[in-house]
Amino acid sequence: MLIRLTPLALAALVGCAAPSLSQGPQNLAPAQFTQLPSAAPGAATMTAAFVDSAQLQRVVDEVLANNRDLRAAAARLKQAEALATAAGAQRLPTVGVGASASRQRAPNDQGQFNTFSSYGVNATAGWEVDLWGRAAAAAQAAGYDAESAALDRDAAQLSLAGTALNLQAQLIGLGHRLKLAKETLVVQNQLLDLVKARVGAGRNTALDQARAEALVAQTSASVPALRNAACLTRLQLDVLRGQPPADCDKADSDPLPGMPQPRLISLGTLPDPAGLLAQRPDVKAAAVRAQAAASRAHVAWAARWPSVGLTGQIGWSAGAASDLFKSATRIHSLAAALNWNFLDFGARKAEESAARAGFEAAVAAAEQAQLAALQDAQGSLSTLRETELQATAQAAAAEATQRARDLAFKRYDAGVTDFYSLLNAEQERLAAQDALIQVQAGRASALLAVHKAFAARLTASAP
Repeated sequence: MLIRLTPLALAALVGCAAPSLSQGPQNLAPAQFTQLPSAAPGAATMTAAFVDSAQLQRVVDEVLANNRDLRAAAARLKQAEALATAAGAQRLPTVGVGASASRQRAPNDQGQFNTFSSYGVNATAGWEVDLWGRAAAAAQAAGYDAESAALDRDAAQLSLAGTALNLQAQLIGLGHRLKLAKETLVVQNQLLDLVKARVGAGRNTALDQARAEALVAQTSASVPALRNAACLTRLQLDVLRGQPPADCDKADSDPLPGMPQPRLISLGTLPDPAGLLAQRPDVKAAAVRAQAAASRAHVAWAARWPSVGLTGQIGWSAGAASDLFKSATRIHSLAAALNWNFLDFGARKAEESAARAGFEAAVAAAEQAQLAALQDAQGSLSTLRETELQATAQAAAAEATQRARDLAFKRYDAGVTDFYSLLNAEQERLAAQDALIQVQAGRASALLAVHKAFAARLTASAP
């Protein structure tokens, strides 16, 4: 039902105020992080230093330039900015111009038909008085949408760069594991030839030869699995770079980059938990979306009350085009109208309730984003700390198994020990060397995860 109110009734309605919303997102940051890497006691300072940082930088540049998800995020930002501009324009008056010309044949009062012409030019202006702040709140919500879209783009850039660097570290690690397996096969085949010669000379048994053949077969079986894992990782990386999947067989012939050897060097003090939340783009985007939801709740509330519009028109209308713009042909008007759909059977009140629920959901999502960011940061710090310890221990283990294998071969060659001891030493050496490469790749990934969690720079110059 549409009604028009008197100025006295309107003055009474102006006294209504928008109801307040519940509290926005709370700051859930603890006082400090409980686990810091042992290499950076106290206020941790760190950055990533890699053997081949130039290659890693190229990976990041290609992802940021060509990734399709980032292009979509940039397009959504342009869309949100355009909608924000349109919403802001709704608060301003609208002005339009028009012109008309017609020729008609119609009867006059005596029933005689006459032909006459009519010409007109006019300009109109309209403006809705923003009594309840509906237009302002709508423009504010659209502005928050644009801000959150920009933050979403920044978060996507950070996430994709981190993911690409992690895949590159994994790919390098797989390449070195494959190289180790192939080099080990050469040694193990030489060992098998030696055993065969000794069996022919009666110095070894057929059991020794069978064990040597089994060791060669086991190592050979690992090569296809490693090659396939490297292929799948390379395909993922190609998609992130926005490239068609590459030929894995051709890629295997490319020079193998150096194994990432990250170390902790000074970049700046890691932010405390509160500082982390203040700089994470995904956390900020979630908080901005809560602000947008609050503005939309105000829009829904304001829609329940009357709207006031002002319109004006000025123009000229004449029977001949030559008479246009003469004072005698000028027409003008000025009008104000108040509209209120006061009986809608609770539809707008329900829309307001829905908008309030949307705000509460956005608040919960913003707080959840904080918790996820804190978990990400704390978990990455813990992983880095433990991986550093693991890398140190695994390097010592790899060195010890290499010494043990060399000693076992000398003892076997001298006839002091049996082939089984040499076989075990060779298996332990291969397992320890392979594990060391995996830990080195994991350490690189752990350091990258810290930088991603703290929204820090993900590449640095080589040491």
